[in-house]
Amino acid sequence: MECETMVSAVIVTYNRKKLLYENIKMLLCQTYKIDKIYVVDNCSTDGTYEFLREQGLMKNPNFIYVKTKSNIGGAGGFYLGAKRAYEDGADWIVLMDDDGKAEDNHTIEQLMNVAERLYMNNTAEKKIYVNALVLQKDMLSFKMGQYYTVEAACSAAVDGVLEGLASPFNGTLLSKELVEEIGYPNKDFFIKGDEVDYKHRAFDAGAYVCTAVKSRYVHPRPETYERVVLGKKVPFFVEAPWKEYYAARNFTYMYKQKKRYKSIAFELIFVKLLAIMQLKCEKWKTIKMVFRGVYDGWNGNLGATVTP
Repeated sequence: MECETMVSAVIVTYNRKKLLYENIKMLLCQTYKIDKIYVVDNCSTDGTYEFLREQGLMKNPNFIYVKTKSNIGGAGGFYLGAKRAYEDGADWIVLMDDDGKAEDNHTIEQLMNVAERLYMNNTAEKKIYVNALVLQKDMLSFKMGQYYTVEAACSAAVDGVLEGLASPFNGTLLSKELVEEIGYPNKDFFIKGDEVDYKHRAFDAGAYVCTAVKSRYVHPRPETYERVVLGKKVPFFVEAPWKEYYAARNFTYMYKQKKRYKSIAFELIFVKLLAIMQLKCEKWKTIKMVFRGVYDGWNGNLGATVTP
C-alpha cells in the first residue's frame, strides 16, 4: 500500500460531550496518523459544539463536525459519517461510538498492521473488515463467540487475529473496497442492530471479517446478563420500552431476511417475555412495544417510528 493512504475516523455522538472529547484526544495522538476525524452530532442539546470549540478542535482543518437537524439515531449517524468519509476519498474508515476510546496511542497502528497485511495479500478481493478488541480491563465488553475474557480471546487468536469475530462499530476498520461493495449502514434502523446488520452484509459479500487482538479499544460493559433457557444460553435483560421496540423490530427484520423464523419466536418473543416478567421494568408497556416491534419488523416498517 502507498504511503498516501487516507484513513478517516467517524464518531457518532449524542449528549456525551466529555466522553466524546476523550475519544477524540486519543485519536489525535495515534502513532498511525488519522487524516480526518468526522464527528456526527445527532442534534445534541448539551452544548457539544460549544464545548468542542472551546477545546480548539474547530480550528483543526482535519476535524469535520456535522450536526444533524434532528436525532437520526446511531444508524443514521453512521450512515451519514461513512458516506461523507467515503465520498471525501477515504481508503479506510474506522467507525466508533462516542463512549469508547482507543486504549493507547497504538490502537490504529495495530489495526492497520493487520489490515495492510490482508490488503497486500488481496484477501477477499480487498473487502476487509477489521475490528479492535473491545474491552474493559480484563473482560471483553461484548461476548465474542465463546469468549468472555481478553485472555481467552488472545489465546485463541492466530497470528494476532480472531477470524470471523468482531464487536462492530467500536474501532471497526473498513476498506473502501468493502464499502463500495455493500454500501453504508442502514440508516432506517435508527438504533439497535445496524452494526450487526452491516457485519452480516460484509459476510454475505465474502469479506474477510476479523478482530486484531493487539489493537485495543476501551468501551464500558453493558449491564446485560445471560441465562440458560431450554438448554440454550441467551441474553436475559430488559431495556427501556422504546429501545426494546427497536431491538425487536430490527432483529425481526434481519431474521426474516435470513429465514431464521425460530429465532424470532424463541429469542425475540419467548425469551424476552420471560425476562420482562421476571425482571424489574415497565412490564405491560414493554410487552406492547416488543410485539409492535416484531410486527413492524416483519412488515418492513423501518425508520424512526417510535420517539425515545
